[in-house]
Amino acid sequence: MLSVVHPILAALIIRNGLTFPYPFTNTTKTIDNADFSATSRTLTNITTPIEYHCEYVYPSDLSVVNARYPDYNRSHLHEAKQFFMLRREIADMGEIATRVQFASLPLAPSNKTCRLEFVLPRPDLQRISGFNPSFNVYQTERGTDSIATWQTYEGNSGAAPLFGQVNGEAEALERTRAAGGVAAINETRCNATLTFQMGMTYNARDTVPNYWEFVNVAPPGWPVQGFRIVHGC
Repeated sequence: MLSVVHPILAALIIRNGLTFPYPFTNTTKTIDNADFSATSRTLTNITTPIEYHCEYVYPSDLSVVNARYPDYNRSHLHEAKQFFMLRREIADMGEIATRVQFASLPLAPSNKTCRLEFVLPRPDLQRISGFNPSFNVYQTERGTDSIATWQTYEGNSGAAPLFGQVNGEAEALERTRAAGGVAAINETRCNATLTFQMGMTYNARDTVPNYWEFVNVAPPGWPVQGFRIVHGC
């Protein structure tokens, strides 16, 4: 019987909207403004900044998949839809991965770039262990109505191209937190739906599995943590 995992819940709720950890990108536009007088005509150049505001999109769904239940396809494993969990002791033996999906993104013909970011969870709102809980990120094409299973996890193929990788070593996480706590994983062409699969990179050492779990929190929840797509800036 599948056990029910009770995720760590975000502590507070705020009413404010999104925050912008990066400065806006500004360009200037030159406008020809004619200033007429009785004796002369003066051409004045006025520069006005054009602000490009970052747009943030948070996952529409997270699905945990487990090697122990490779064909489980009736609903979300553990009935969790915003819960992230990775575990690996030995590849394919009790291994756990997670699919992260985004919807309502700019369409492909827009030619916009979407950047996948990882906002590090607050230390007291996560569980992380193992000698090196770094994880791989794969991009895949899946419909919004598709159910994730272990059989469809790209990491099983052994030849799936990496989209990116998150360094889970303690020193690397400390450096990221000191720089604002946001890791830019990689970017790709936007599409209405983007789907990523994530799984641990390394086997365990000394029988202690590499493990990482947390709840993905989007505004107005607080603190915001987990994955998001950034575009428009």
